[in-house]
Amino acid sequence: MHSIRHFLELQADRVEATLAAHRCPARITGGTVGPRLIRFHLDPAPHTRFAGLHSLADDIALALRTPSVTIHRGQEGVILEFAHPDPQPVMLLPLLHTIGTLPSGAALLGVQANGVPLLAQFTSPEVAHILVAGTTGCGKSVLLRTLAASLILTQRPGAVSLLAIDPKGRTFPAGFACPHLLRPVVTAPAEASELLRSLVLLMKARDERRESQPLIVVLIDELADLVMSDAGVESALLRLTQRGREAGIHLVAATQRPSAAILSGLVRANFPLRLVGRVVSPEDARIAAGQGGVPAHQLVGRGDFLAVTSRNVVRFQAAQVTLEELQAAVGGEKDASAALALPPALVELPDVPQTDDLAELTEKLRPWWAEHGGEWGSKTQALRYLFGDAAPIGGSYWRLTEAVIARLETSTTTTSFLPSSGPSHSRIERP
Repeated sequence: MHSIRHFLELQADRVEATLAAHRCPARITGGTVGPRLIRFHLDPAPHTRFAGLHSLADDIALALRTPSVTIHRGQEGVILEFAHPDPQPVMLLPLLHTIGTLPSGAALLGVQANGVPLLAQFTSPEVAHILVAGTTGCGKSVLLRTLAASLILTQRPGAVSLLAIDPKGRTFPAGFACPHLLRPVVTAPAEASELLRSLVLLMKARDERRESQPLIVVLIDELADLVMSDAGVESALLRLTQRGREAGIHLVAATQRPSAAILSGLVRANFPLRLVGRVVSPEDARIAAGQGGVPAHQLVGRGDFLAVTSRNVVRFQAAQVTLEELQAAVGGEKDASAALALPPALVELPDVPQTDDLAELTEKLRPWWAEHGGEWGSKTQALRYLFGDAAPIGGSYWRLTEAVIARLETSTTTTSFLPSSGPSHSRIERP
């Protein structure tokens, strides 16, 4: 205790001396010491401008022997933040034990810089859906696991249900199972795409019945890979983010950089809460936060996040839970399965044909292709011809149909975009 007090007094003297040397005097009137962050409250002299203080951030960081400092306005006045020299992790299980009961539909994210726990209330319009962004190693996957563990340990299975999409297979432990899960953890992109389309159908059914319980929280890691692997994923995401909250369906998606090349503006606009970890530049910070002026490029990483809404920016240290702790925690809840009230069964799609069937499917489509091949929109028509009207647009069916058409195209020297009976002068041939 004596050593940390001496350190704080020394750093306070350095800050005041640096400000006085640059003719922007201010006194340090207090502060807080968090697990990863130290805050000083500054009381500027009457003639000291905030812009002058803000411009001295690099000089103060140099005086404090720290990589960077952040200066911003808050309820306490002017706040100066810098990294703790001996950072301590925030563990979820002891923190939950300290807090006790959480409100219904709420998840614990971590601890704010002032030591107050930060909760995400999914039923609030300011939360609804959460987008987690940041560079590799900032703690996105750990935060997803923490959020899931918080819901599992504090909410009844009959009140909150979970679905998890984990393409890497590392966010959740192998064989992870608990009463809250509606399905085992999904790792295959095609299966994830079918799951999201099933959720859209479930959302429609709930809307018709005016239902919103139990809450369904969908955790998605590596969102960019999922969107790029299947053309139908983004349209399902758009519908779920637009209308899911009223039906009690909430998305929590993690990706490194939610740019327009990955997600459309409509999808990004429907994530009112952004949890932004460390990024490499101010431009990346603007893209990740959805607004300018958010200093995510100054975060220290490893669980250091900003919770960004349209009104506030809150810095917090994400709580963490290990795979072993998560598995041990859910292992003792087997009796809770009797209280689980599952929503209507999600739609199951028929078995997807395998690539070995490619030759057979090519021969099946050949007569249709000879008559209709090359017309605009023919890929969708070919999909319906091969697999029936119930086959979904996107996913494995779509890719398999593309492969069949590619085989047919390569076996023909030229392919008309118009029926062969059309006038020869308007025929457009593909080389």
